[in-house]
Amino acid sequence: LVQRIGAVHLKAKIAAWRYERGTRSLAQNLLAVGSADTGDSRAVADGEEEYDVPEIIEEILELVFAALKDKDTIVRWSAAKGIGRITGRLPKDLADDVISNLLTCFSLQESDASWHGGCLALAELGRRGLLLPARLREVIPIVTKALSYDFKKGKISIGASVRDAGCYVCWSFARAYDPREILPYVQDIAVALVITALFDREINCRRAASAAFQENVGRQGVFPHGIEIVTKADFFAVGNRTDTYLKLSVDIARFPEYTHALINHLVDVKACHWDSALREVASQALHQFTLLDPDYIVDRIFDRVLSRSTEIDMNARHGNLLSLGELTHALSITAERKQMNLTDVLGKEKLAELHDVVPKFLRMNSHKGPFGEMFRCAVCSLIQSFLWHRFPFTDNRFSMCGSR
Repeated sequence: LVQRIGAVHLKAKIAAWRYERGTRSLAQNLLAVGSADTGDSRAVADGEEEYDVPEIIEEILELVFAALKDKDTIVRWSAAKGIGRITGRLPKDLADDVISNLLTCFSLQESDASWHGGCLALAELGRRGLLLPARLREVIPIVTKALSYDFKKGKISIGASVRDAGCYVCWSFARAYDPREILPYVQDIAVALVITALFDREINCRRAASAAFQENVGRQGVFPHGIEIVTKADFFAVGNRTDTYLKLSVDIARFPEYTHALINHLVDVKACHWDSALREVASQALHQFTLLDPDYIVDRIFDRVLSRSTEIDMNARHGNLLSLGELTHALSITAERKQMNLTDVLGKEKLAELHDVVPKFLRMNSHKGPFGEMFRCAVCSLIQSFLWHRFPFTDNRFSMCGSR
């Protein structure tokens, strides 16, 4: 009601400064992967009519921005629509101030409701051509952060709605902008959507990311290996979380534009995730990625996982212990295939640090306490990877494993 009152006080007209994509053709998009030229697009500001904006509009916008952070989803959705309607009737300078104010909704101090409402508003502005291409440099990093927004609050997870709204923003941008405008941000958007489609905890977010990626491939035509990925990670294929982690991700990681990003996400995010089920399946996925690119694992990943296996944070310690066992197992298999031993692959220093992980774990008394069973299972998995490949221990490293 408030935003409709604001619309009454403004002239009903189409903003002359809005962005217009121009002609669109799916066939032309797919043929223009190299040139990204799919027709004329323009953002026109010439000849804009000057007129006074009533002071009441400022008060109305304050109320609408407050509603954008409301606890109810339907209120935030209505507020996002209202921001689009009002901004479309404002002069360019005032509309730019509205967008600047909107971007303040995405600070880390804001709630998930603020992020969700802000994403809906960005999608609405982009869909109406009111978010000019010059703003994409500020907006795209926010959208990629929204796609990975995931926190635990008490005993519940928050952030699924934000990630889903982030996918909606990517979907709307695919329809709104010419490929030439999106081209500088293609890699960031593509990687973020693929990670969400493969590794997100919620099935609706994985499917939303898959749909957004498919829309971008069709509308933009510049996403790397877009057709191949769409055929593998379609709406139904991403429904099974185990398959996305252990099968689809490995297939997509064969494309070099995504390999290292997928590995880094598993190590930095999913191996430290608050959900133990995700930590376990992420460690199993790292086993597959190690067989795919062992050199990158040894050079960039192994030391990182090794150092985090004794962290104070319980989730990080557990996930990295599991990952360390899977990495060790996979590297041993790789060494055997090359007719080498693990010392040749890792080096003596890394192998010595690996041997000391279990004694350090025991000295920290992590095997005791309410979460001791979880940690004991992780350490037993690590020891199993040692014994499978007959590590050359010079002393009894595990003499305390059966003690309390």
